[in-house]
Amino acid sequence: MKPKHLFVFGSYRLDAEERVLLRDGKPVTLPPKDVETLLVLVERAGHIVEKEELLEKVWPGVFVEEGNLSRRIFNLRQVLGDTEDGREYIETIPRRGYRFVAAVHEDGEPSAQAQAIPQPAQTAVHLGRKKSPWLWPLVLSVVLVATAYLVTRRFWPRQSPPSRKVMLVVLPFVNLSGDVHQDYFADGLTEEMITQLGQLQPAKLGVIARTSAMRYKNSRQSAAQICHELSVNYLLEGSVRQEGQRVRIAAQLIQGADQTHLWAESYEAPLTDILSVQRQIAERVTNSLRLELLPAQAGGSPNSAVNPEAYRKYLLGLNESRKGTREGGEKAIQYFQEAIATEPKNAHLYAALAEAHRASVPFYSPPNVAMPLAKEAALKALELDPNLASAHATLGDAYLLFDWDWKAAEAEYRQAQEINPSSPEAQLGYSDYLSTLGRHDEAITHAQQVYLVDPLALDNRIEALWIYYFSGRMQETIERAQKTIQLEPQAGSGYALLSLAYSQTGRRTETLQAAENASRFSDSPGVFALAVSALARIGERKKAGKFLERAQELAKTRYICRFLLAAALADLGQNEKALESLERGYREKST
Repeated sequence: MKPKHLFVFGSYRLDAEERVLLRDGKPVTLPPKDVETLLVLVERAGHIVEKEELLEKVWPGVFVEEGNLSRRIFNLRQVLGDTEDGREYIETIPRRGYRFVAAVHEDGEPSAQAQAIPQPAQTAVHLGRKKSPWLWPLVLSVVLVATAYLVTRRFWPRQSPPSRKVMLVVLPFVNLSGDVHQDYFADGLTEEMITQLGQLQPAKLGVIARTSAMRYKNSRQSAAQICHELSVNYLLEGSVRQEGQRVRIAAQLIQGADQTHLWAESYEAPLTDILSVQRQIAERVTNSLRLELLPAQAGGSPNSAVNPEAYRKYLLGLNESRKGTREGGEKAIQYFQEAIATEPKNAHLYAALAEAHRASVPFYSPPNVAMPLAKEAALKALELDPNLASAHATLGDAYLLFDWDWKAAEAEYRQAQEINPSSPEAQLGYSDYLSTLGRHDEAITHAQQVYLVDPLALDNRIEALWIYYFSGRMQETIERAQKTIQLEPQAGSGYALLSLAYSQTGRRTETLQAAENASRFSDSPGVFALAVSALARIGERKKAGKFLERAQELAKTRYICRFLLAAALADLGQNEKALESLERGYREKST
């Protein structure tokens, strides 16, 4: 019996021998490991394929992180889209693996790319026995197609499958000025380089986000150690010295596996040409990695001159934003506004201002105050330059969290991801959108992408924890919270969510300990409100009442999400007060 190797589902055909996926007869570009993953799932369509089995079959004899498998599933979902009945082709089975849900038809005939020319004598005997003269035109067509295929293969060899995305980290540039007060300039340049590289060739080059990269400032770790910790192939490091209105930048690209220096160069230019220098470095990196650069984007030209004073204010604003404090956020907004007053046509300044307003929610400002300002600034940024991923992501947040306009939010997040898939804000925002609609498996897939591009960012991990929690995956929530606390042992929010997850699983002792730690390491009224809910659910009503008093006292001077407070009140049986808090939360558009 002829082996079956052509799998048909929906508008797709998967040729197992040639490792080719066709959509409506046209090849679909997929990396080799994506095809291997799809083939394993399709061969077992309708059945659960355990993660361990997938890892062994796709990477036989090689130890790989589970995140590699998650990335393959994510890529396949993006390519395949939905089935005719609106479901995803690949279903996640929590804590186990995946299942291919579409009906699959196995065809014994190879695809056009693998067909052999039939032998005429055998075909004639077969057709004569069946007495089906209408098949002769079909046979002739098959012969012609196969002949054309072989000729095509002879003169136009099949292209090799595309390689995996290369991962890169930009280490914090070293400030060589001798003045620690100039650190903001070096750190700002680092952040700008991350953004430049993340948007140059997003399909082939992934860039570790700024929060994780900045953890290695003044680090003594080797290139190999850093590359291993972040799971990257290359790192870019450099130094900067600003003297008056001139700047000197040195940069070098290093291969992590053997610490080979691929290139090293120095650039000296007027401060007004700083964007041009950044662009030159980005191009040097991508050319060294043999990546084809994207065509020049419309909008703000990277080679245009900058206003030195506006650029200084911009970098100072970024520096204040990174502090993650209320005072830092307010100073950042002030710096960005001063920069805009000097250079009102600079889209990047408005995008940074939008992010600063957005970052104040939910920690320092109510959404009904900050989100309209974030939305206004993001719209202005996109009016000046529609190719800013950060502005699209911030606008998506405004549509999702304030306007409650799901369709508009989805469009902005998708646009942000298309421009820069390495943007954690774009991935996490889209994950929040999916979770809001109850599409938790998809949401978690995007949250996992954030772990890949920004593995050391505490705030992103906390937000991702909510997605796991709302999906009902309590054990996974606990495990993720524990990893977050390992990253930052004094993460009050991490302990609060850990206590909440423990309470859902009835683990009394662990709930108490996590709630106590949350109160020790945080003065956020929201953190105390979460601890109230956790304690109330295990019957610790007296302690929960004390935590509630603390939360309400802190809320007199700091913002608290009224929905969290309502949940805490309801868990203590104070239903009328809970309803009042819900109504206020609705008016404030609490987040």
